[in-house]
Amino acid sequence: MKLSIHWLNDFIPLNSIPFSTVLEKINTSICEIDDVENFKEHLTNIITVKITAAEKHPNAEKLQVTKCTDGKKTYQIVTAATNIQVSDIVPLALPGTKVDGKEILASELRGVPSEGMYCSEKELGLADVSTGVLVYPDSTQIGIGIRKLYNWEDTILTIDNKSITHRPDLWSHFGFARELAAQLEIPISFDPLKINADSKPGEDGVKVIANDNAHAYYACSIQNVKVSPSTTKIKSRLEKCGIRSINNVVDVSNYLLLEIGQPTHFFDRDKLESSEFSVDFAKQEESFPLLDDSEPKLSSEVLLIRNGNTPVAIAGVMGGKESAVGDHTSNIILESAIFKREDVRKSIRKSGIRTESAVRYEKGLDTSTCLPVIHRALQLLSENGGKDFHSFTPQGFNHTADKKVFIETNLDFLNQKLGKVLNISEIQKIFERLSFKFESKDNQKIRVEVPRHRHNYDVTIEEDLVEEIGRTIGYASIPTKPLSLAIEALIRNPLRELERKIKAYFSSTMQFHEVLNYSFSSEKESMMEGIDAKTILAIANEMSPEHSVLRASLLPGLIRQAASNQDRFESVDLFEIGRTYHKDGKKEDLASEKRWLGFISLSKSKPNDLHAIENEFVQLRHRLVEALSSLNLRDGYFERTHLPHLHPNVALVYKIENTVVAEYGLLHARYSDQYDLKKRAFVGKINLLALLEIWEREGRKSHFRSPSQFPQGQLDVSILLDEKDPTEQYLDLVTGLKIPELETGYVHTIFRGESIGTQKKSVTYRFKLMSYEKTFTQERFKNISDSLVDLAKSSGFQMR
Repeated sequence: MKLSIHWLNDFIPLNSIPFSTVLEKINTSICEIDDVENFKEHLTNIITVKITAAEKHPNAEKLQVTKCTDGKKTYQIVTAATNIQVSDIVPLALPGTKVDGKEILASELRGVPSEGMYCSEKELGLADVSTGVLVYPDSTQIGIGIRKLYNWEDTILTIDNKSITHRPDLWSHFGFARELAAQLEIPISFDPLKINADSKPGEDGVKVIANDNAHAYYACSIQNVKVSPSTTKIKSRLEKCGIRSINNVVDVSNYLLLEIGQPTHFFDRDKLESSEFSVDFAKQEESFPLLDDSEPKLSSEVLLIRNGNTPVAIAGVMGGKESAVGDHTSNIILESAIFKREDVRKSIRKSGIRTESAVRYEKGLDTSTCLPVIHRALQLLSENGGKDFHSFTPQGFNHTADKKVFIETNLDFLNQKLGKVLNISEIQKIFERLSFKFESKDNQKIRVEVPRHRHNYDVTIEEDLVEEIGRTIGYASIPTKPLSLAIEALIRNPLRELERKIKAYFSSTMQFHEVLNYSFSSEKESMMEGIDAKTILAIANEMSPEHSVLRASLLPGLIRQAASNQDRFESVDLFEIGRTYHKDGKKEDLASEKRWLGFISLSKSKPNDLHAIENEFVQLRHRLVEALSSLNLRDGYFERTHLPHLHPNVALVYKIENTVVAEYGLLHARYSDQYDLKKRAFVGKINLLALLEIWEREGRKSHFRSPSQFPQGQLDVSILLDEKDPTEQYLDLVTGLKIPELETGYVHTIFRGESIGTQKKSVTYRFKLMSYEKTFTQERFKNISDSLVDLAKSSGFQMR
């Protein structure tokens, strides 16, 4: 948001205070300032001059040599402009001025000195296109700067919007000035909400239907309006805040938005079908042309303004094009209303339209400004070129006119929360500065009435009062004291311990990268793992269809992250630790939360290289076993399964003590295509809550053995299996031999090819051997090797 210091001075005497003090107070007690700039400072050296002589250039046919004066000094200017003549008053850019990114220099053009350049409207930023030098009316004063002529001599503050999103009263010049006056303890010299404009009695046929779709709604009939350009003051102030001037009527509405923070809207009455106004929700798929030339199809959650039965505006967001004020408008209806912020937020989301009015409405405005802003609008219309109009008594309703908010607290609570001791009189003074009504009993109990411009969503509880005191006295004035706390033993959190351990292994040992995704998803994505739609937890006030439910699976977010990074990195290995949410068929109880570690790894092989992909699958499977083994959990095993999101032939579950603690497999092709994955993806998840129960019971047991002093041995055994035979079968048989030197065994590679026949696969198992008593002898090594081979043959396996 942009604020004009010149405009703020309309309401409070800021010029009487050092500017650095003002900036410091804003930053420490009100909000953050992003930028401070002098408006159009680069035009400082452009002045108005009067041309006193003009003649052809002696050495160039298309140039002329002119002389001009600012009333004190005469300048010689060489120009190619053809629309100027003697006695014209024009803008002159003196040497040193930067126009359109180029610095104007004193120079010679074809041998004739030139001391500057005449400027066009485009070069001054007044128009997008211009055909010649800007010529001013004869009454224009010469010798003054362009910035002064256009009221551009101003300092603009750019406020960080995030720092005032909870303060709807600060989204305007007067609201900001009112707060600044309280903080600097200076008087308010002008209150635009205390204007009483004269109006004719009667409603002039205007009728407003009262309902609960708005907190307040007023419509005022105005006759005999003359549409014309706005005054320089209105134009310049709108421009300084980033709004383009349109005409004297529309500009008043925009001016009020910036001055008071209350959106208003003008309808051309002669274009309306009725004199009756109502606030109602749209019909599904209803549409009408808007001011931005769009015509979106609206949902039934979008709030509209209807003229009779015809929609003429999206309430609080944007007006309709067919009822807009134009150059020939003479009779208008002024609308001033306060809508429920929740309804405006839905309208923004459903329509996809976000305007300056909508930004203010969605913060939650108070109805106390609804009628006063109409009186201020009538005054501004009169000042902005519409003196002969006639207005009538505003018609409408205000459901919250008598609303009051009281907060009760006590002195001890305020001082304890604040961390500084203040007496009752000091606190009373602070609250009265901030426009709170203050009552105190026994110099201890406190009761305050919150001012109307603060009581909707801003100041509602005791802690808010503490904040008001703290920011007013300055947080720097609160002394820093060491905390006085009892030293207590930390409460152990086993789940956090488990998460840290497994996270460290995935990130350090496995070199996976951790990601964080939103806890919201679409209903379709939450059903990816075959979850029943009845168990999905919907969000009551969803942001969009893509974020309408609490996620029931981590995989969609991981897949999206992998898809967005697949072209940026050679390897994409991601994991996320997060919660999923499930109703579990419970109607009254809260939904359950489950804790998972989800992961995805994109294959580094071509999608049709099945042999390489299978080897990658086997290697990652072995790494997952090692990850769980690092938790001292060594008795797990894989089983084949069928899961809807995984390839039907490449889906596994990992069990420990007959409890499923993990899933792993190849992502189903339909999801790879849906998310535009260019490589095959290995995905899986670990059930941290199920794993925790086993880890608490078994993971604490020590499996430590002193390191062997003897070298490790290694054996590879290759056997031929049918395509459908599980690879774990042989490993289970080897485990049954209970060979004392055998430490681990796993599938190392899988080979397929014409040389071994169709529907066959060659599986190489790798066994690691370690003796803790003596060095391996060739004889013992051969004995173990023969045992493994004999076991394979006796079990019906064919050796390779």
